[in-house]
Amino acid sequence: MNDYFSRSEISPVERSATRAPSAVSAVQPVSSASSTTVRQGGGSSAQTASDDQPSSEGRIASGAEYARVHARIADILAELSSQGSTATVDGAAEEIQSMLPAPQVLVPLPPASKEAVESTIRIAKRIAERAAIAHVAQANIRHGATDQIVAIGA
Repeated sequence: MNDYFSRSEISPVERSATRAPSAVSAVQPVSSASSTTVRQGGGSSAQTASDDQPSSEGRIASGAEYARVHARIADILAELSSQGSTATVDGAAEEIQSMLPAPQVLVPLPPASKEAVESTIRIAKRIAERAAIAHVAQANIRHGATDQIVAIGA
């Protein structure tokens, strides 16, 4: 009732037999000369793949920035827990606040039209209004939401 075979009973694999060629050809590295040839030849799949590359690099960079910010916040909180004084709590809050991006509006340079400058002013006012609404919404948390947050943390 032993289903295992000893090594002496197993026949050696024949490596000298030739294999049939693969149905898929090897992928060649993309160079600038070949990519322009493919684009001119109507290779839409190759063009789509090259167009996706910058967006994937952007996602990777964004993920790296996100991880860096989280690591910095973890460092700040670790320093805070090791020191434990109220002055460091304020310092930690200031450090975390300094990492938040500040909204910026770029005003067009002087040769810009009057409409472009007015549009920029409208955008700046909208950003300020939405920021004020966001701050008020975050400051006025409902009592039930606070209880849920405390219950999850406990």
